[in-house]
Amino acid sequence: MITINLYDYKRVIRDVGIQKKVILVTAASTAVFIICLLVWGFQLIRIGVVESELAEVETKVATATPDYKAVQHLKKEQTQYTKIITGINKLRSDQARTTEFLEDMGQAVPEGIWLTSVKQMDETEVRSKKVPFLFISYDDKKRRPAKKAGQEEEAKQFVKLEGVGMGGKQIVHFLEQLRAIPYIDAVVLNTSKRDWLEDEPVQKFEIYCHFITIKPAA
Repeated sequence: MITINLYDYKRVIRDVGIQKKVILVTAASTAVFIICLLVWGFQLIRIGVVESELAEVETKVATATPDYKAVQHLKKEQTQYTKIITGINKLRSDQARTTEFLEDMGQAVPEGIWLTSVKQMDETEVRSKKVPFLFISYDDKKRRPAKKAGQEEEAKQFVKLEGVGMGGKQIVHFLEQLRAIPYIDAVVLNTSKRDWLEDEPVQKFEIYCHFITIKPAA
């Protein structure tokens, strides 16, 4: 009769099952560790590449910085020179225009007219006198359109003439002569009143002229 010990067989099967589980857990842990190691290595490689690219960019920036500063300095100097040249051209233009006007006005003055004052004025002064130029509005509710950034407003040039005339006809003739000057686009007789010069009756007058703005050559 053969006797088989089933207890030992069951124990062996149980030990084998435990060993399989231990092996599976160990293999899974090893796989996870290897994956983490690979990810860590990949991240190290990426960090190295990024640091290399960053160093390269910093080198390029450091190399380009002097050139950039030089360019900005030149631009600043160019802006300053442009303003200076524009100012010089404007002064030349104003001086030439004033000299030309004095010559033309001397030829425009008819007999029976004597000038007592010639004064150059800007728009602010003309506005303070409330001179009725059609292109100047004195309505405070009407605001001027806003200027764009960097845009300069054109300066208007005016001349105020004061004098006396023997009569109204001479003053009218003088106005016509002034309006015939090609660079004057508006002439306004602001006041005209009766007065006496010694024993002679005369007309005192106040005339305003507006110059056409000439832009200086670039």
